[in-house]
Amino acid sequence: MKKTIIISLLVILAGAAVFGFIQYSSKETVTVTQKSTPESVQGQNDGGTYIEIHEEKTEPVEEELPSDMNEGRVQDIIHQMSHQKIRAEDKWGFIPLTMERVDRLIEVVNANKYDHADVYLDILNRWKNNNFSHVDNDHNAIWTLQSGTVGKATGILSVEEEQQFIEEHFSIKAAE
Repeated sequence: MKKTIIISLLVILAGAAVFGFIQYSSKETVTVTQKSTPESVQGQNDGGTYIEIHEEKTEPVEEELPSDMNEGRVQDIIHQMSHQKIRAEDKWGFIPLTMERVDRLIEVVNANKYDHADVYLDILNRWKNNNFSHVDNDHNAIWTLQSGTVGKATGILSVEEEQQFIEEHFSIKAAE
């Protein structure tokens, strides 16, 4: 009986170790830079400071975000990128919000006839201009289109809170 319990515990511990390793090693590798918002962007959180992420990618953005993406996938990508900057009780899915992704999504939306293209372009063009002053509303617009019931954004993270979120969910590489 004791032997069975010990073996069971060892199997559980080994499984937990493997799961932890996979979780840690599967994080996207990013570099993080704090920047100042242009004066033309008003209402920015934290006095005009924002975080810019650059990601080390193994696949080109065109493969990750093909021009024939369905509308649901576009919503998912915008939604998961917004999690980096918003306050919400629950967040499921995290994709680094990079300008490369924003630019590519603008191309994809312009190349297709999506029902809510105007919503996506409004959000993406604001983000392209480093204006995240409405990112909580942006999140909630997509969340509503997806019939969200849990995880509504209740505010915008401070730069310090966003940095903490990034450290928890992505692997940070020192800037060169």
